[in-house]
Amino acid sequence: MTQLHISRVELASPQEIGTLSLDNGAFSYSETYLSSPNPVPLSASLPLRSQPFPEYAARPYFEGLLAEGPARAQLAGALGVREDDYLSLLEACGKDCIGDILVSRQPPTVSRGEYRPLTFSNMRNLLSDSANLAENNAALRLSLAGTQGKTGLAHLPGHANDSGWLEPSGIAATTHILKTSRMRDIPENEYLCMKAATACGIETPHVELMDFPLPTLAVERFDRKASLDVNGQLSVARLHQEDLAQALGMTPASKYAEVERGTIPAIARFLKRCSVQPARDVAAFARMLCFAYAIGDCDAHLKNYSVLIQDAAHGAYRIKLAPAYDFVCTTVFPRFSRTLAMVIGGEREIDEVEPSTFNLLASNLGITKAALQTLAWPIAENLAKSIGAAGNGHSGTVLASTPYIADDLVEDMTPRIEVLKAFCER
Repeated sequence: MTQLHISRVELASPQEIGTLSLDNGAFSYSETYLSSPNPVPLSASLPLRSQPFPEYAARPYFEGLLAEGPARAQLAGALGVREDDYLSLLEACGKDCIGDILVSRQPPTVSRGEYRPLTFSNMRNLLSDSANLAENNAALRLSLAGTQGKTGLAHLPGHANDSGWLEPSGIAATTHILKTSRMRDIPENEYLCMKAATACGIETPHVELMDFPLPTLAVERFDRKASLDVNGQLSVARLHQEDLAQALGMTPASKYAEVERGTIPAIARFLKRCSVQPARDVAAFARMLCFAYAIGDCDAHLKNYSVLIQDAAHGAYRIKLAPAYDFVCTTVFPRFSRTLAMVIGGEREIDEVEPSTFNLLASNLGITKAALQTLAWPIAENLAKSIGAAGNGHSGTVLASTPYIADDLVEDMTPRIEVLKAFCER
């Protein structure tokens, strides 16, 4: 049987945990891994067991590691692989996946990989268009989920954004995701929303805005920990994670589908059952939902929420809600859908949400109305001024156009901020 080897990688020590069949897509944990001290499941949807998982059960996790939409099509073209052949794409691009997973045709060997310094000119060429990004991802064997044009690079701790960038090779890990877009405003839009989220009490990864010359958002990966070793060389540890589509056994194509009995209630139950700090994580998720509504993010689907998987005794599946990411105000663009990615308090259309909608949202989360009001108030109170402050450069370097984009976002968000305030004041 032709198969791919699935390994977990911590620093330079890959540990094989199972195999994925290229013939039928079945996944099996290895008996060696199952009998090792404190094995941890690959996914909530793939619990530890000796029996193989058939393709329909394994596919949501493994296909969830790959790019989607135009980014996937360009990557497939650069590799000479069919777009619908997710196993071949994974085989080609499995050296630096989301989380600590390594996918390889041969059993893994101990290798740190290497890093090549990049000049500013290198960065400009790389980030000049989406085709370059696809070619780079293919060359680096890099797999990044999502639809937006993006690539991964490493950055030396302590260096400013205009220096210290490195291109990985072998199984060397990236530390940052760099995102650009054919729509010029998108990177600045996301930058402003992410900075505002931080100001409103939501945990987010560090982001910086750059110009190469297309506006580019550099996002520090929360599934990586970078440091310098005793020789001054970059050392990157990978952290195990998965998005909520993977955890709930949903393929990327189904990321907008409503889970039976409701997506938000299902996520709340999952967090309460599996989190090391259930109350903390449900509260954090509630904040993220309120923030996504207020900014007008209709694309906050299952793959835009993730959990970090904690090692625990006897294969116990314990998670921590990951920092928020991919916050974008989509409603500012007239051609974008105004249908919410998840039903919020019984409503799917963002313009139909009323103050009373959040009463049902609180019930769906399993918390009180008063608790949700407490969580939502900092967002209602601080969002507009946080967007404005970030646009004026108070949170980091911005581009000449950023203040004007911030003004547009505040104008678009104001009606929803008023709805959220009305809920909090009742």
